[in-house]
Amino acid sequence: MKTKKTILDQLDLPIKYLKIFRKYLTGQRLPNWNEISKNKIRHTKKSKNENILIAVSAGGLETHLVFESMIGSILNYEGYNVDYLLCDELLSACIMANVNRINEKDFNKHGSKKICSYCFIRSNNYLKTTGGNVLKFSDFISTKEYDQINYQNFDKMSFKEILNYKLDEISLGEHANSGAIRYFASSEYEEMNHAKDILIKYLKSSIITKKVCENLFKHKKYKEVFINHGIYVPQGVILDCANKFNIMTSTWSPGYRRNSAIITRGDTYHRTLIYEDNSKWENFKFSENEEKKIDKYLKSRWYGKTDWEFFFKNPKFNIEDYFVQKGIDMNKPIVGLATNMLWDAQVYFPTNFFSGMLEWLFFTIDFFIENPQLQLVIRIHPAEAHPSKKSVQRIENDINKKYGKLPSNIIVIKPDDSISTYSVFEKCNSVIVYASKIGIETSATKIPTIICGESFIRNKNITYDPISKHEYLEILKKIPFSSDVISKENLKRAKKYAYHFWFRKTMEYKSLVENDLRKGIFMEIKKNLFDIYDNKKDPALEETIKSIINGGDYILKDENLKNQEFNEAKFLK
Repeated sequence: MKTKKTILDQLDLPIKYLKIFRKYLTGQRLPNWNEISKNKIRHTKKSKNENILIAVSAGGLETHLVFESMIGSILNYEGYNVDYLLCDELLSACIMANVNRINEKDFNKHGSKKICSYCFIRSNNYLKTTGGNVLKFSDFISTKEYDQINYQNFDKMSFKEILNYKLDEISLGEHANSGAIRYFASSEYEEMNHAKDILIKYLKSSIITKKVCENLFKHKKYKEVFINHGIYVPQGVILDCANKFNIMTSTWSPGYRRNSAIITRGDTYHRTLIYEDNSKWENFKFSENEEKKIDKYLKSRWYGKTDWEFFFKNPKFNIEDYFVQKGIDMNKPIVGLATNMLWDAQVYFPTNFFSGMLEWLFFTIDFFIENPQLQLVIRIHPAEAHPSKKSVQRIENDINKKYGKLPSNIIVIKPDDSISTYSVFEKCNSVIVYASKIGIETSATKIPTIICGESFIRNKNITYDPISKHEYLEILKKIPFSSDVISKENLKRAKKYAYHFWFRKTMEYKSLVENDLRKGIFMEIKKNLFDIYDNKKDPALEETIKSIINGGDYILKDENLKNQEFNEAKFLK
């Protein structure tokens, strides 16, 4: 404690922030359930004799702990038996290795042990304060089973064989690959230091998780498994195992708006939203009020103040000067192209007709090289340069390696360039997207949008969705599009889907609040949680609990949104 005080005392910070950091260092910044539980205004309902599993798994993800403890406590309040599943230092590789960036040498030698104790002890102690029942991985795997997996020799297997490894029809190699891609922040990590050994660690961790889940599900019957992400290790494996045992599953992730979450049934939202039945959103009444609301919200995203994640504190909007600087001719057609992170989840999902994002990117560049009358502006995702998501594999390097100097009609905007992506695309005749959600925004602002990968806006009868290279090429040949190519009806349809995605499917929780340390990320639960819930003052929370219990779709009811205004003014100060 003395050392911590010395460190804090050396920081030239206001008392307010010193207190915050002290809470962080001493593990006190998570919600205080002793205080929250004091405010229950009725007794827990009679037991339903049904079990629900909340697969926290990686307890070091604090945001997830907060949300899942809130959901679990309300379910328990409703009379359900709630279990929290935690890894207790059993896995040598998991999603936390990426979050905490263990270097390759240490990771190869010791696995994730460097962070395991902190992750488990803190989350275990916290979840116990909620009144929930904590299950540990080690409770559901014997020493013999564990050793058999750990001593299994995968060294003689090729990379391809490991990636294709299946056990009981569960694609464990795919899960291992997703973990390794996220860890290395590169989709082409094969030649990196200790790559194969680290991939094997993820594979063994996947196999261990599978065995844990099988033993657990044979031991105890669950009505539902509620899990974050639904991809990576161990979450993706848990999801597949639960589905194999025919247990209802729900996956969730923090939403893009503040204090919000996206929850889907049966699979990760990255997949389910692409193939969501259009009837889920086509039939709701989209009034003038809703249209104004989504217009305001989409404009607010230009400034990066309405969502928990944004990349530039003060984006630049002087687009005419910027175009002059970059040699872009405003009198010639301009086409925008938005890349993804090369390690992003959607990028390595099954693709339509390109092997991956790089093949699509190079195919597109080749077309514009052959068509110099058109200008292509490639916007590399700003997250490539963001400290928390910094990519090892950089798209600009891949472009330079293949092409060297590009012709003057092709311009690359670097990830750390603070020019507003929205102001660039606003001047474009059309925009091409692989898997970025920006396709939702461009199509809703009357920009013709071409989708070539697994983007949420695909399959909505809104965008150009080619299904082959030939079809994609034929669409490119139609550029520039005429100004009236998007009808009023199609524009309204695009806005309607955008509203569905950002306000109906992305649900904002009134029971969650930000704290001073992590603005925009919910890290606090309101002290009067149970009063809020009993009095139906948090429609998102109410909808979530009903959907878990009844197998619903996790869509916020229109009557709960009808009279809600979106006041962007408070964000644009």
